[in-house]
Amino acid sequence: MKHEFVPASSDSRLDHVGSYRRRLPVSLDRMYENALDWQHLPHLHGSSFGSIDCASAGGWGWRATVSSGDGEAAVVSELELRLDRDARRWITRNLTGPNAGAEIWTHVFVVADRVLDIVVDFFVPNVSADAREKVGRAYAKAYEVLYDEDVDMMTGRQNQLDVRLDGVDESEVLRLDPRALSPLPALVTMSGRRFVVDRLEAVEPNDTEWVVYPAQCPHQLGPLDESPLHEGTVRCPWHGYVFDVRTGECVSGSHCRLGRVPAVRESEGRVELRWL
Repeated sequence: MKHEFVPASSDSRLDHVGSYRRRLPVSLDRMYENALDWQHLPHLHGSSFGSIDCASAGGWGWRATVSSGDGEAAVVSELELRLDRDARRWITRNLTGPNAGAEIWTHVFVVADRVLDIVVDFFVPNVSADAREKVGRAYAKAYEVLYDEDVDMMTGRQNQLDVRLDGVDESEVLRLDPRALSPLPALVTMSGRRFVVDRLEAVEPNDTEWVVYPAQCPHQLGPLDESPLHEGTVRCPWHGYVFDVRTGECVSGSHCRLGRVPAVRESEGRVELRWL
């Protein structure tokens, strides 16, 4: 199944403006996980969501107030997503806002272990018959963009989950020529785990401090290596969690923290990483 918009049929519900169909290279678990993941919306889909304030969430779905646009042009809506695992579908409803009453029904069909077909139906009230296809195509285009952005996150998380991380080799020492780390930040692998090595400006003039931190966010394994350091912190591009790379603490209000990292120092012209 390729990406495609399907106009509403002549005998469909009056408020059905069309459907979007697509094949995705992800598992059902990752798909459900993505549907329930309200936190990623303003971070991964910044062009569609400016902010989100979740009122309630659980295995059933979530309800939240979302905004898009800036200043006086900002649009505020209340959304509710309800997941029905038995029917392999979820329904997203606009409860309030400019599109109040609109419903988006997403059905999932398992093609193979990590291949899904999705059919997304758009129901929008008060759309005239001659405008129905135009509105449907606009919804389908918006969903194409959203899934383009979501696929990398879902497949990236699956790839990380597929990596089997055994216990670290406590005796392992990694010695690197600083030139091999240029340009910074640099990715290194130690005990089968990927880390980012970088330098921070230290307190003393003309001095720097080496730091090392995991390449994946501890929340849902987002790619921390894709985000630059800012005043000693790194921000996950998937959900906006911010971590102090010196302490590992999450400084954006969540309870998770960065996992164990090797100590790093510069010795005899080499950058040395070792487990302590």
